[in-house]
Amino acid sequence: MTTWTGLSRMILGAAAITAMLGGGVARASTDTARTCVATIQTNIGAVTLLRKIGPKQSCPSGETLYTWERSGFAWRDVWSAATTYAVNDAVSLGGTSYLSLIDGNLNNDPETSPAEWGILALEGDAGATGATGVAGATGATGTAGATGSTGAAGATGAQGATGTVGPAGPTGPTGDIGATGATGVTGDAGPTGATGDVGATGTTGATGPTGTAGSGAMLLTGGTARLIDVMDGTIYSGPGVGEVSTSVLDVRVPVPGGTLQSLRVTTSVAIFIGTTVEVTVAINGLDTSLTCQITGFGGACDDLVNTPVTNAGDSVAVKILQTGLGAPTRVNYSFELAPTPPPG
Repeated sequence: MTTWTGLSRMILGAAAITAMLGGGVARASTDTARTCVATIQTNIGAVTLLRKIGPKQSCPSGETLYTWERSGFAWRDVWSAATTYAVNDAVSLGGTSYLSLIDGNLNNDPETSPAEWGILALEGDAGATGATGVAGATGATGTAGATGSTGAAGATGAQGATGTVGPAGPTGPTGDIGATGATGVTGDAGPTGATGDVGATGTTGATGPTGTAGSGAMLLTGGTARLIDVMDGTIYSGPGVGEVSTSVLDVRVPVPGGTLQSLRVTTSVAIFIGTTVEVTVAINGLDTSLTCQITGFGGACDDLVNTPVTNAGDSVAVKILQTGLGAPTRVNYSFELAPTPPPG
């Protein structure tokens, strides 16, 4: 970058230019250049230079006419630090041309050596960008190259180790009990045996008291074989089975056709406030209306009203659901199955 400052900046007047070119005011000839000594403002400040004009043009006000012989300097192309320049040798550097002011001018950068170099022509502003030219025609497609040879197949990798055998899956649920088969054909009546002798009439005994008529109902009982808590959710119990499961299929018990009734439930300890134990009889895995609940400080409940009906081949189980934050509770239950009376 040029470092000329203040009075050390090269200001070229007519007399200085005359001495620099070594010819004074040049003689008129066909090789005479007409120029005006002009001062312009640049990025390094005011710079005086020569501005060429035509043969019939005059310098504007404030500029001085100066003519010189074109053969007055020797053009030496781009400046080189390794070249020794004489007076009036001209070089270019960074877009600006310079004129050597001394003989033996070696390794003096024109941009930072105003005593050794004078500006001959300052770099002009960049011109406007020209319009984009029309795109040339697309060239013809070149000939396809030859197909390369197929590479050799890679070696077969080693066989991986056999994986471990997975654990056995869980046992599937027990299937439903099949329907009762049809009653076989009644066999032929055997021959009537011979009539025996009539025995002697015995003494008539006293008539006993009339007994209470029996209901004929089957009592079904059971309970939890272990304590339950809220983390267990719903569990199922099979009457007389003595086991509980989270699947009704594991504990249901087959029953004949009849009417379920008289559900009674007790717990081993009283139920805390905020805790509920609900006991429901299920037929073939589906809840029935025979159900009751024990809540807050209760220890028993019953349902003596609802009477769901079973058919031959159905199965029953008891669903037990405890909710809330109370302590685990042991549940005992009982209900009856009144068989359906035979027809006729």
